[in-house]
Amino acid sequence: MSTVEIDGRVFTQIVGSDLDRDGMYIELAEGGVVVAEIFYSDVTHMMSLTTFTADVPLEEIEHLIAEAKVRLQSDAARL
Repeated sequence: MSTVEIDGRVFTQIVGSDLDRDGMYIELAEGGVVVAEIFYSDVTHMMSLTTFTADVPLEEIEHLIAEAKVRLQSDAARL
C-alpha cells in the first residue's frame, strides 16, 4: 500500500488479485472510498481503467497508470 498527498487530498493505492475476474488490480482510494481502479486481465492480457468519480486529479491518474504498468503485468505479457 502506498499513500500520496495532492493539494491536501490523501490517496492510497492498494494492489490485489481478483480470482473471479482472473487478474490483478490497483485500487485508488480517498478516505476509504475507491475512486479509481486499473485492472489487468490474465485472460486478455489487457489493462482497463475505471473511475468511480469525476474528481480525481490527472496527476494521480497518471501515477496510477505508471504503477500499473510496472506492478500488474505478468512476465509473459512483458515479452
